[in-house]
Amino acid sequence: MTKLNICGYSNFRGRCHGHDHYVILRHPQPATTQCQFIRRPCMRAMQTLVAIIGFGSIPFAALGETAAEPDLEYPVPILAGANYDPDIPTLESLLGFSVGKRIAAPAEIEAVINAYAKASSRVAVFEYARSYEGRGLYYVAISTPANIARLDEIRGGWAKIGDPREIEPDDADELLQQLPAVAWMAYSIHGNETSGADAALALAYHLAAARDPQVEALLRDTVVLIDPMMNPDGRHRTSEQLAQHRGRQRNIDDQSLLHTGYWPWGRTNHYLFDLNRDWIYGVNPESRGRIAAAGGWNPLLFVDAHEMGAQDTYLFSPPRDPHNPNFPPSLGPWVERFAEDQARAFDANHWPYYTGEWNEGWYPGYSNAWAGLRGAVGMLYEQASVDEDGILRADGSVLTYSQAIHHQFVSSLANLQTLHANADQLKRNFLEIRRAAVGANGPYARRSFAILADGNQGRIERFVDLMQLQGIEVYRLTQPLMTRARDQLGRTSSVRLPVGTLLVPNRQPEANLVATLLEFDPRMPEETLKKERRELLMRNDSRLYDVTSWNISMMFGLEALELPIALPQQVEPVSTTIAAQVAVDGTALAYVFDGRDDRSVAAAARLAVRGLTARVGEKEFTLDGTAFARGSVVVTRYDNRDEQELAGAINAVAAQLKIAPTAITSGWGPGDAPDLGGGYFVRLTAPTIAVLARGGIRPYDYGNVWKLLDQDIGIRHSQIDEALLAETDLRRYNVLVLPDRWQGELDSAAVERINDWVAAGGTLIAIGQSAAQLAQPDQGVDAVRALPQALEELQTFELAVLREAMADQDTRLGDSVWSHGVTTDYRFPWPADADWPEIEELQKRDDWLKLFMPQGAFVAARVDTEHWLSFGSPATLPVLYGNAPVLFSAPPAETPVRLGAYRPAADAQSSAAGEDEAVRRAGWLALPDEQGLDLRMSGLLWPEAAQRMAHGAYLVRETVGDGQIILFAAPPSFRGATLGTMRLLANALVYGPGFGSSQAIRP
Repeated sequence: MTKLNICGYSNFRGRCHGHDHYVILRHPQPATTQCQFIRRPCMRAMQTLVAIIGFGSIPFAALGETAAEPDLEYPVPILAGANYDPDIPTLESLLGFSVGKRIAAPAEIEAVINAYAKASSRVAVFEYARSYEGRGLYYVAISTPANIARLDEIRGGWAKIGDPREIEPDDADELLQQLPAVAWMAYSIHGNETSGADAALALAYHLAAARDPQVEALLRDTVVLIDPMMNPDGRHRTSEQLAQHRGRQRNIDDQSLLHTGYWPWGRTNHYLFDLNRDWIYGVNPESRGRIAAAGGWNPLLFVDAHEMGAQDTYLFSPPRDPHNPNFPPSLGPWVERFAEDQARAFDANHWPYYTGEWNEGWYPGYSNAWAGLRGAVGMLYEQASVDEDGILRADGSVLTYSQAIHHQFVSSLANLQTLHANADQLKRNFLEIRRAAVGANGPYARRSFAILADGNQGRIERFVDLMQLQGIEVYRLTQPLMTRARDQLGRTSSVRLPVGTLLVPNRQPEANLVATLLEFDPRMPEETLKKERRELLMRNDSRLYDVTSWNISMMFGLEALELPIALPQQVEPVSTTIAAQVAVDGTALAYVFDGRDDRSVAAAARLAVRGLTARVGEKEFTLDGTAFARGSVVVTRYDNRDEQELAGAINAVAAQLKIAPTAITSGWGPGDAPDLGGGYFVRLTAPTIAVLARGGIRPYDYGNVWKLLDQDIGIRHSQIDEALLAETDLRRYNVLVLPDRWQGELDSAAVERINDWVAAGGTLIAIGQSAAQLAQPDQGVDAVRALPQALEELQTFELAVLREAMADQDTRLGDSVWSHGVTTDYRFPWPADADWPEIEELQKRDDWLKLFMPQGAFVAARVDTEHWLSFGSPATLPVLYGNAPVLFSAPPAETPVRLGAYRPAADAQSSAAGEDEAVRRAGWLALPDEQGLDLRMSGLLWPEAAQRMAHGAYLVRETVGDGQIILFAAPPSFRGATLGTMRLLANALVYGPGFGSSQAIRP
């Protein structure tokens, strides 16, 4: 058969981007979830494959008869040409199969590395974490026996180099000469990108067993730390799926189940989190252990081995623009040097490769990016995905799994050799990066970040924990401080910071990482913006690979300030020590968990599971002289008569959550404050929760909801297969969650069935595309619509926004209210002449604006601080928004959170414009009198997108019969780190049945 080579080494990815290797549908899928889980080759490559394998006119059976049938066995031995120690067991002897025959399962990898540690004095194995499913994560230290014997000394020496404040310059220079270089070689953080982990085993054997002078010299001067399996749970899932779909006949079609896998795929960990986005958040145990382990070694080289689309070739660093502005500039040339040597190694084998293209350097949460911010040369590998049997490619050749492993193995050796050849310069460069970070005249010398204490102690502790996990120093003010400051919306003013304010100085050893995590608004260069805009206009696509904003204070929903000062003297270091818990005896009138703390929601849920009755205060209240926030959880003796049971449950839950309740002896609220027996204390109904899964549900969002329920809130729940929804008895549940969708919609029969359940008293929570479906006519809610359907009711939605604004205006009413006369110049709050174009023109405009929806940017949202869904939220809340639906709402729907924060506008005029006055609108809807609207907080948000999103409803609640529907326009839990918006979801999950639905009094 003639080989067809339409695309050469390119796979014509189009929207199939990079090492996530899943198709990104820019519209209508939300970009903040990055990518889909189904690997799809590009269509032009597939047209070639159709001609080769016979989906068209050539019968499939003819493949085996053609003279050009490719060899399915890789003829080049991966481990060849070295003198190996016969006392070190080979991989084949340990695994029972040769390298590349199939993937090694997690238990096999663990057995192999432990066998090497037992057989070789060059090898030591260290466990650094346990996965959710109980599997170990390890790094394998390989060096000379002498270096292995002094690993603690070497790690301690690099810790001193990493903090030049702790060592004299001359001593540091001398220590550098004594320390071996350190390389951290990490593989297969995505569980279904399997070749990296198998290459890691080959590399471990080679370094442990090879007796040639080159390897011995490398190990004498280098400690190689191999992290062979960064995601054991995901790899186990992949291994099981592969085992279930293996056959006697080799399968080389990358559209087959053997190669695609199925929901939820093996990419992610147990809770379906992408661990290669978790380096800056530290949410998962795998990441937390790895951050501590790798960070403690201060490596000079950090390799991150991945896979990408099956019809691709091989990519490695450096990335193209945009580059994160806080990466140390001196690392750029070094990444180029490593890449040049890696390219020579590939050229010697006649292998295709490329750099840049889709791989950009803006998002800092990848393995190699995080390492670069700490001073290491971070090298990304991206091998075309194979999955054991091999892949038939567009040029008629077959890429075997063994060859894929060989690519990863050769890349690893090439990078180690470059490190060895340039070790002295690289060690010096690392030291200079750290000296600049702590220097009095360094780039970060006069800047600090303040985190304002707001009573949400659980969230503050999460922030401190994350900073300290990352090796970042945090301090607390011991005296008030007056200073200039810039807030999260870019406004500068003089402020008085109170005692207890947290301060993070930028001048410290991890200065580059501090700046990256805490800077409010890093900006891309003008040239990058021009390229991105052209890509949007010409191809309806983005050059950006991930979210464009990740600021930790915004993620956590914490108010923060940037200060143009170094660390002041009136501070003390912050400790993560948890205050000792004081047991209660159950004899008090009531016990209160303050609602400012996110853990109060979990406390309410866990107490309900234990059979206790809890109430939640709708308003702020004061009891026994202590003020409590709205949303505080109250457990009374009246509702729970058994003192011993009450005390046992409260003490157990308080210990689990590390939160202290306050004992109350009187229910009297002074003045107008609520009394404990009044109607402002709402009795909760224990939630029985179901979450829809599989089918068209987006695995990332499902996993976020699952982890929130299972780990953070910590209550039982059920997971319902979308395919079995018609047979599911929904009466067992009073809360049903529809996570965001990556494809399709629920069928009309399912929607009707769910709506009947809601009308009978259920609480339905829908997110993202699931919310957009329910906002369609006759699908669930009546007073909410998504663009573009909302365009038909703009006047209704505009009046709703103006009503909300007027309700919050602080205006003098007495003169007009008590007047005896009827005014003759009354003006309605809406524009006299709406002056909207015809619907066709509006839809045309929306199509244009939609082109520019963000990849993931923080926007400011205004919060109704009297609504129960906003318990624990400030008046302005940072919301991470991507290419999600834009919803608009009007009464009787309630909108606790809406996009855009009002600010006084000096040039403002009345929204009730007369005939000669232009209507002031932000986006589709009018602005209130004398108000402007702030939207973008951080990240790339095109003006067109801001126009489309302004005044959009982020969180909506609508009564349906005896139940309610709660809609989130965008996923509130993103990578488990958006604590501010996750609190909204927690409120809905736990408090929904008690607050928003009508429950019958049962005899």
